[in-house]
Amino acid sequence: MSRQLTTRPGPLDEMVDRQPTDLAFHTDSHTLVYLIHGVTGTPTEMGYLGRRLARHGWDVYATTLPGHCTRLRDLIRTSEEDWLTHVKAQLAFARERYDHLYVAGLSAGGLLALDSSLTVNVDGLGVFSPTFFYDGWKTPWTRALLPFVMKVAPLGYLLFHQDGPPFGIKERRLQAHKRASYGSVSLLRRWIMGLWTRMTLAADQTISAPLAATMGYPIFPLKTLTNIDRLSTLVRRRLGEVTAPTLILQAREDDITGPRNGELVYNDIASLQKLLILLDDCYHVITVDKQKKAVADHLIEFFALQAVSQGRLRVA
Repeated sequence: MSRQLTTRPGPLDEMVDRQPTDLAFHTDSHTLVYLIHGVTGTPTEMGYLGRRLARHGWDVYATTLPGHCTRLRDLIRTSEEDWLTHVKAQLAFARERYDHLYVAGLSAGGLLALDSSLTVNVDGLGVFSPTFFYDGWKTPWTRALLPFVMKVAPLGYLLFHQDGPPFGIKERRLQAHKRASYGSVSLLRRWIMGLWTRMTLAADQTISAPLAATMGYPIFPLKTLTNIDRLSTLVRRRLGEVTAPTLILQAREDDITGPRNGELVYNDIASLQKLLILLDDCYHVITVDKQKKAVADHLIEFFALQAVSQGRLRVA
């Protein structure tokens, strides 16, 4: 099914804690697909997928996690608890207004989707590039510092990880665009080495909010990695409680989190309907990379099958 997307009013206009950077597509559907970007990312990571889902005939909402799409000081002030609370509140809002509710998330967003399904009844999950082990071929060196940083909390605010090529993307044009957007490496390094208040001011000058809203944060404090680590520990403990039908998509060449992350989700969840698909010719951010069409195709097919199955169960 293909249709022209137009801006129209709908139930998502009143979404709780809605942000200007959120993406919403209304199609007058009784089905909503709720999308969650990765930590330090943006809803634009879900833009192509959201449009494909909407053209299929479903309403779509791509959220903005707390602390994202503005300034780094806002990210530093948030934690995994803030992200979980935000997602669960929006899903509860959606559950009251839609007959069918599906959730899909990228990287740490996938972990938020898994955990939220234990609080809000959802009809299906999409988990993309889940983040439990940093075992990809470009594992960040800063990951080794986390055990020490977690014991000395102030270090999490003073030490930073700087992202670099390939930025989780195999497609060369997108890689080049990322590199060009954050080319002021010397400014960023000075920002990291300054005092905290001075760092904050420099960051605000170097990384403008509009750029953060479209490209995400090129550097982030180790505190944020600590928050992701805590989130993954929480979710891993509860994987056996997940029963919603679940599609897991992961790149074989994932530069950040290797395929055993997807295998962990598949093996540990209690869902009766579950499917793990490994994708070729892409890296971590599969929703924008060379296999983004395949990601959309697989998700649409899986959610459509669940809708048919659930419809038959209700009729029976």
